[in-house]
Amino acid sequence: MKTLIAIVLALGVGFAGAYVIVTKEKNAELAKLQQTPQVQQTPEAVDTPAQKVIVKTVAGAPAGEAPQDILNDLLNIRLGATSSERNTALRTVVFKLESLSQCGATAVPAIRSFIGRSVDMNYEQQDTQNQNNNNQGNGGGGNQFGNGGGGQGGFGGFRGGARRARNLQSLQTDWVVPPSLRLGLVSTLKEIGGTDAEQALGDMLNSTGRGVEVAYLTVVLEDMAPTKHRADAIKAAKDLLMNPVAINSPDRLDDLSKSYLYGVLEFYNDTSFAPNAQQMLVGADGRLDQDAMDYLSTVLKDQSVAALYSAYNNSSLTNQFDKRRLGRDILNYVGQNPQANQLFTQTLNNPDVEDRMKIFSIAQLAGGFGGGGDNLNDAQVISQRIAYLQSIASQYANNQTISQALAATIKALQSGEPVDMRSLFGGGGGRGRGGNGGNGG
Repeated sequence: MKTLIAIVLALGVGFAGAYVIVTKEKNAELAKLQQTPQVQQTPEAVDTPAQKVIVKTVAGAPAGEAPQDILNDLLNIRLGATSSERNTALRTVVFKLESLSQCGATAVPAIRSFIGRSVDMNYEQQDTQNQNNNNQGNGGGGNQFGNGGGGQGGFGGFRGGARRARNLQSLQTDWVVPPSLRLGLVSTLKEIGGTDAEQALGDMLNSTGRGVEVAYLTVVLEDMAPTKHRADAIKAAKDLLMNPVAINSPDRLDDLSKSYLYGVLEFYNDTSFAPNAQQMLVGADGRLDQDAMDYLSTVLKDQSVAALYSAYNNSSLTNQFDKRRLGRDILNYVGQNPQANQLFTQTLNNPDVEDRMKIFSIAQLAGGFGGGGDNLNDAQVISQRIAYLQSIASQYANNQTISQALAATIKALQSGEPVDMRSLFGGGGGRGRGGNGGNGG
């Protein structure tokens, strides 16, 4: 019996030892499994072979050109002799300027330094000789700005170009191809924006010797920081009007420099230069400075008549076309100004002035031949003009030509309709309000 009990006990101890050993091994295996990430497979993926994942290493894109390199490239671009070469070159110019804009603020120091060198490239049509003269002077040139074939520079005639140049509201800086490299950089700095770019443009405004650049910088800076650079723009315009800078290889835009500078003063309605402009009305050559005249008329309006009338009576004014041009502007203030009224009656009473010119002078008061001034929408001005014409009508009752013209003009002012010029010229020429023709004087 004792022997049987001993056997049972031995077997129990053996089973217990085996159980402990097996449990330890399982626990160790479980610990290993817990340290190894498990991959779960869906039933569908059990028999699917593993797929290879190929990772391709892509080399980094090459760094873009440095701003200074881009500027050097731009300075070396030539338009070429043929239309094809020119178009290719201009596309390159556009691409390079856009690349410079993409550099952002990091490009500003290089652009600022470049502007300070006073070199330029002209992007209007060049010939071989002109190409050799581009990299010199304080700005080498530019092409015709603005819209359409006439452009701002005056393909449609110098005076037409001058009037457009003075109208800074019409100047555009979002051109596809800039007129010149320097002006292209003005647009680039505007696109980059920020304090540093604005400061670079301000420095250029204070240092340039070109009227066209003063005008475009005025427009750009006014857009970026309204009124902030007003004083600097006016000072720059006045300084260059009083002391013009000689430009190497000037182009047609430089011929319009005075127009652009007076345009800056008109843009801000600045009258501080009026005394100087009055002294400049009649030059030493006996010709009328039409830019000065237009500036005075624009900013002083009817208060400009005294200066214009003085120039009209200046014995040094020898060109008759200029004299008629002055007279035309003075007559725009008939009914408002006693000197304008005086010139008007002098014209009508002058036996040396032909009847056709007298009719022109009368009809322009209602807008005939493009005259009448900018105040024909002013009810008070129209009323004053009608009253004045009615007050003198009786003096010309015996002169059928003048009497009919006065009556037709009064009627046109009352109705707002153009003067019926056919009745005054026997069915012949002449156009009504907004047309072109002669003037009084």
